Amino acid sequence: MKRWLHEPLLHFLLAGALLFAAYAWLNRERESGPREVRIGAAEINWLKETWTRQWQRPPTEEELRGLVADFLKEDLLAREARELKLDENDTIVRRRLAQKMRFVIEDTATLAEPTDDELRRLLAVDAAAYQAPARINFSQLYFKTGADAQAALKRLAQKSAGDTGRLGENTLLERDYAGLDAAAVTSVFGPKFAERLFAVDTGGWQGPLASGYGFHLVFVTARQPPQARPFAELRPQLRAEWQRRQQAQASEKYFAELLKKYAIVADDSVRPLLGSLAKGQP
Repeated sequence: MKRWLHEPLLHFLLAGALLFAAYAWLNRERESGPREVRIGAAEINWLKETWTRQWQRPPTEEELRGLVADFLKEDLLAREARELKLDENDTIVRRRLAQKMRFVIEDTATLAEPTDDELRRLLAVDAAAYQAPARINFSQLYFKTGADAQAALKRLAQKSAGDTGRLGENTLLERDYAGLDAAAVTSVFGPKFAERLFAVDTGGWQGPLASGYGFHLVFVTARQPPQARPFAELRPQLRAEWQRRQQAQASEKYFAELLKKYAIVADDSVRPLLGSLAKGQP
């Protein structure tokens, strides 16, 4: 008997039996029969709605059968991929999951509705951002070179305000513009022209102002300063901004809670890169 206990073959058989038992225990779910994958009315309705939004019509019976088959294949393949741990250390999967969590947090934050008092307080914090923009009326004369514009400006100083004679070169640009804000002026003449134009005093020809076309003499006839807009008109814009801020606050709060839940373990060389995120972590 003692001789048998020292036999290598016996040791090999015992090790094999232990490995077999361990494998059977780890895979007991597989051996217990097929696992259940349930497809219900909710999934079918989701497939129909998704198809209808894309194609602007409900799917036919045959198309719906194809959708169900594709959904089942995708679900089974995804289950097997997770079982094989193919989702681990995958950048695309990690980013997609993080994105879905952000959507959940932000959607939850938008369930609340702001009161008018909250929106008015938001407006008071940065009232200038919600004003109607300043507008300007002006006339312009176009020249290819700055020297030509300077010469014309001297000649205009000797004429009456409305007398420009034949000064200015032909162009597809309008001569007179009314009620333009800075964005509209920028779209025609460029940002530097717009910035200088709104700094020009009313009355009298001034310039030249450079644009992408060349050089211009301008005569500002009227300007309207920024105007406060009615609260009722601003309410949708204020509500959108309030919800954006709620989403940002919810995301920051949730992330702060996650930092309490998880211990961030980092190498000494990495810790400086984490900044305050590594504070209080091992």
